[in-house]
Amino acid sequence: MEPLGDRRPCCVCITKNRNCPRLCEYAEYFPYELRSQYESVNELFGTPKIIKMMRHAPEEKKQMLATSIIMEGNAWTNDPVSGGFGMMQKIMWKIMLHKAYLHELEEKIKEEKEKAELHL
Repeated sequence: MEPLGDRRPCCVCITKNRNCPRLCEYAEYFPYELRSQYESVNELFGTPKIIKMMRHAPEEKKQMLATSIIMEGNAWTNDPVSGGFGMMQKIMWKIMLHKAYLHELEEKIKEEKEKAELHL
């Protein structure tokens, strides 16, 4: 194992209470800077399950998986009752409101065009 140098240990190694090698496979996905977010992820999934998920993921999808894991942890921290589903419901509700507002504006534009055509 090579020394870390100036780099801080990754969140997985901190949680597992082990030395973080320079080429740690988790440092890229769960850097020290994300430690507060990783705490909620660790409470939700547990580090062993996170390690298992990361090991089973294809290399090209590991970054997306790590991001998804962190987002899910944040969702459950922000909404302990509904988690990610609650977050999606809020987003869908906002989309519906914006669509209704857009439809209202389109109707007003249509009315104004008709009024303008009558005055010509």
